[in-house]
Amino acid sequence: MAIVTIPLVGPTYQSSSMPVDNQITQNFFIELDKVGGVPAALIPFPGCKAFGTTGAGVDRGMGEHDGVGYKVTGSTLYSFDNTGTATSIGTIPGNDRCVLTSDGVNLVITYGTGKPITWDGTTLTTGTDVDLPNAKTSAYINRRIAYDGAGRNLPFADLDTALSVNSANVTLVDTSPKDVLAVMAQDQQLIVFSEDRITPYYNSGVGNPPFDTIQNATKRTGLKAIYSLAQNNDFIYFLDANLRICRYAGLQVQDISNPAIGHAIAGYASPGAAVGLTFTLKNTNFYMISFTEATWLFSEDTGWTSLAYGTSGAPSLINSYLNIYGKHLVGDRRNGNIYELDFETYTDNGDVLQVKRDTININGATFGKPGAKVFWDSLQIRLEGGTSLISGQGSDAQIMMSYSDDFGHTFSPEQWAPIGPQGEYQYVIEWFGLGESYNRQFRFVMSDPVKRVWLSLSAEIELEI
Repeated sequence: MAIVTIPLVGPTYQSSSMPVDNQITQNFFIELDKVGGVPAALIPFPGCKAFGTTGAGVDRGMGEHDGVGYKVTGSTLYSFDNTGTATSIGTIPGNDRCVLTSDGVNLVITYGTGKPITWDGTTLTTGTDVDLPNAKTSAYINRRIAYDGAGRNLPFADLDTALSVNSANVTLVDTSPKDVLAVMAQDQQLIVFSEDRITPYYNSGVGNPPFDTIQNATKRTGLKAIYSLAQNNDFIYFLDANLRICRYAGLQVQDISNPAIGHAIAGYASPGAAVGLTFTLKNTNFYMISFTEATWLFSEDTGWTSLAYGTSGAPSLINSYLNIYGKHLVGDRRNGNIYELDFETYTDNGDVLQVKRDTININGATFGKPGAKVFWDSLQIRLEGGTSLISGQGSDAQIMMSYSDDFGHTFSPEQWAPIGPQGEYQYVIEWFGLGESYNRQFRFVMSDPVKRVWLSLSAEIELEI
């Protein structure tokens, strides 16, 4: 017999051919330790802690202006303070997602089916200017708001006046014959996304509008999902016209997806409706992209995992995000609730937040003996111990193990094991007599609302050629 290490930590990567790879890492992200200790660990994504609530209707977006948080729920714009108390402001027509942009004077709300609306802290005003478009997006750059216009038009509002557009400040995006879909500002550049191009503009200070394209910098990459656009200090992320998840920086486009993600997205019913968000947690930058069928999470440090709500693998509840009041706040896609992302909360507002890991396929080659039969005498998983609760659900916290010998098509009956009482940091979690296989994949699941940090996996095995 030999005690061997089994790879536990890994990404979500479900190939179109299950024998190639069929890993799942759900509601975790991967943390690497570059200085010692455990080389890699599965860290639970934060849960949703109740913060506040707005009125009836689905979440349409969040934004910040003058240090105050705002949220569109259903057909109403709300402000909310640092206690979560919400105040109704007025009506935002339509049902589509909104983009909320501050120009320092007003909060500008675009929603696609009508002219933009501004809020100055006192009055909600709907634009009437004939040259003001029914924009879906807006961006603030050099004291102006830029909008996606009708067709190939790119309108720039007058200085410090978001709802006034001089016809001389409407330019034609001539780098593409396709419609302009969205605008976003980054690093003193205005990035214009069309159906088949990305065109960067800079403030030349000359002419009307005083913006010109950056020569030889247009990229032949179109935008598929307008609201997949999200940015942090370094990158703009988006789903492109070829259903690739990309990021843009330094006038360059990088494909960050992989064949497994591409295969999944190609099977989704409405990829153009995807919603993207960025946030920085534990000094790590993340991009989340959510479809009707699933939610994917990208760590700039360690790559792709997935998020899910409940126990059925449904998409994450998170639909909008705002870093304000010293908190990471998110909107629930289903209603007006606002939650705080909290690493010490292990539920989604009281609902089950299930973590799951399906390992790589393990066979004789894993141990240097290709073709060998593996006899599994015991299996041991190492977690951060002592995290059970004193009472209630989680006081006898359990982890479930099952395994598949047919590349994940079917799994064995579930075998549950306690993770040990609170404070028992050296508790051993082990299963015995797990039979034999030529190929095996292990599945681990936890649903109890306790801290779940998963470290390593080992087994006592025998090999037979």
